Amino acid sequence: MTDQNPQPIRARPWKRPPDAGRTSAPYSSYRFIFRLLGIPVLAVCGVFLYNGVRDRLVLPACDSSAAKRSLADVLRQLKLEPTTYASIKAVSSTKDDVVCSAVMPLPDGGNVAVDYTFYWQGDTANMKYSVARRAPGETAPVTPPLR
Repeated sequence: MTDQNPQPIRARPWKRPPDAGRTSAPYSSYRFIFRLLGIPVLAVCGVFLYNGVRDRLVLPACDSSAAKRSLADVLRQLKLEPTTYASIKAVSSTKDDVVCSAVMPLPDGGNVAVDYTFYWQGDTANMKYSVARRAPGETAPVTPPLR
């Protein structure tokens, strides 16, 4: 072929243009290190950000650490210090409220029965509760079966 009749473009073999898409060696290693370290760091920051925002989006579960901390604060104000927080049960759970129940042993041998609810009031999660202390020999009241 002559210069006056060049080959059609699609018939030519592809060749990489000189220095196209390449960077100098010192900068490419920094980019690789940034990608290697930067992406996991951004992911960890995203998780921390989500955990901070999650408290404003989702009510705590009955046996979560936030719920146990709130329950401990309430019982501390009432001068009741249960030995364990193990028997916490979820009665019901919806998007708008979480209803929980717990019977916890006290150091003197008695029990404390707590019914509490987490609910939304505007943008903040609030807690309603009722506390009943049972003496060491007292049994739970028996409720008649439903018909």
